[in-house]
Amino acid sequence: MADDADARLAKLVHDLRSSLTVAEGFAQLLARDTGTLSPEQRADFAGRVAAAMADMRALLDAAP
Repeated sequence: MADDADARLAKLVHDLRSSLTVAEGFAQLLARDTGTLSPEQRADFAGRVAAAMADMRALLDAAP
């Protein structure tokens, strides 16, 4: 039983870390942009950050 809980926790941590890495990377690109990104690229990156945050929220909401 403990092994199952450990495996679920490990998967949750992995999935959260993956979403956080995506969000962090795109947020850094947006923060460092010196005018080289088009408005469409900025909107795409911001959308990816929002999607990664939504993924993390869903993972946490589904956690026991």
